[in-house]
Amino acid sequence: MKFPESERVIYEKNPLVDVICQLQFPPILRISQQPPVDFQDRIREEYPIFEFSQGNQLPPEISNIMQQLGSSLISNQTYIFKSEDSIWQIVLNQNSITLSTRKYERYEIFKKKFQDVIYIFEEIYKPSFYSRVGLRYRDLILPSKLNVQNFNWSELIPNHIASELHSPEMASSITAFMKNLQMSSDDKQIAFNHGLVTARDGKTQKEEEAYLLDADFSTTTKVSRNDNVWDTIDMFNKMARNLFRWSITDKLHNILNPSHIDNHE
Repeated sequence: MKFPESERVIYEKNPLVDVICQLQFPPILRISQQPPVDFQDRIREEYPIFEFSQGNQLPPEISNIMQQLGSSLISNQTYIFKSEDSIWQIVLNQNSITLSTRKYERYEIFKKKFQDVIYIFEEIYKPSFYSRVGLRYRDLILPSKLNVQNFNWSELIPNHIASELHSPEMASSITAFMKNLQMSSDDKQIAFNHGLVTARDGKTQKEEEAYLLDADFSTTTKVSRNDNVWDTIDMFNKMARNLFRWSITDKLHNILNPSHIDNHE
């Protein structure tokens, strides 16, 4: 999993569709037996919209997130706190807390929002430790949003990622495929799913061929309640940056219009 190092950039044409970070912990029964009144009071200004669901009655988008991150949903009381525009949301149940967003600008902003929530969570519930730390990035390469026309996917996705798209015999006839890769090194795992998909615009319902890059980074080694958690998440963020850059061509990188940023900005 030693992907080539890449510089930190912000893409003007950001292909991220959502970013999710989750901390799992040994079950805390108080969360399922008592409404999280104190927790809500502390975060309500930023996350004023509240929803409650049983594990098997979650909204589809939340259920998909939790299942893909390996959270148990059986009979769990699940509390959902959303920003006013519903772009940011916190999901809390007896064994995990999750932050997700559909508008990711840069890592420092995302990390600070989660740190603020976790500080409150730890103060109230005092988890013994974290049993799983996960960070997931989902990028969708949509040609219409990149203003590219009359192109071949081989110009945007490199051969080492999808050799099928570089095959003269196959490329023109491929309409969809998905590769599911499981990688591990020491106590770190990556579930990397990528491929050619059909995306539907939520407003117009228009369908378009797109390329999905879905990377979930995790560790199931016990992580203590201190800087170790954030060190782990920092490491995953760097791995995600290197993996994404390795997964696209120089041409696509330039089309996304990158601007360099300093790690100390």
